[in-house]
Amino acid sequence: MSSLYQIISAAFCVIVVVSNIISAKMVAISLPFADNFSVPAGLITYPLTFLLSDLVTEVFGAKKAKFMVYIAFAMSLLSYAIIQVALFLPSHSGQTEAFSEILGTSSLRIFSSLTAYLISQVVDIQVYAWIKGLTGVRFLWLRNNGSTCISQLIDTVVIDLIFLYWGLGMALGDVMSIILFSFAYKACFSVANTPLFYLCVFLVKKWENLLINRGLQSRPQA
Repeated sequence: MSSLYQIISAAFCVIVVVSNIISAKMVAISLPFADNFSVPAGLITYPLTFLLSDLVTEVFGAKKAKFMVYIAFAMSLLSYAIIQVALFLPSHSGQTEAFSEILGTSSLRIFSSLTAYLISQVVDIQVYAWIKGLTGVRFLWLRNNGSTCISQLIDTVVIDLIFLYWGLGMALGDVMSIILFSFAYKACFSVANTPLFYLCVFLVKKWENLLINRGLQSRPQA
């Protein structure tokens, strides 16, 4: 197995797990169309996962990209279980409340987050592979941004409707404002990172070809 694939997969898992944990913190944002508007801190880092899954799909194929997604899903469940065990353990007076406030995440939040994650990531990989099948080596920007925007829209709608509207009972208008802002941020993030995506694909392919030419590993299968 490629060492670069392992490194990318490890980074992907870390970002997924940490994004879920830091989402307990809400970041206040001033917007002209909404008062007291806030978004989870994980929104800042989570879009990086789509860049990495697209990168793996492009270089190593959809099968390995899906495997990476499933591993990160399992690691998220494991991290949640470990945190719950830590919350259950006895502690000094006053520490339990502070620890729970920082790391305690509701079951509904985990359910909505992981449901949105799994659906959107699989859709992203499938759409990316489908566009690549149509375009070949051309239009790298199209399959990157096209697949990411579609999957990010699904991710945003699923998690916000389940957690904010159905779970917390927020007004649908407020939820729609959050959905629109979150999706706009994710779409802009994807477009802004297009040059970075091109650079990552170039560097990873160059490194993989170098190892293949030296006989250190076999050519990746899509």
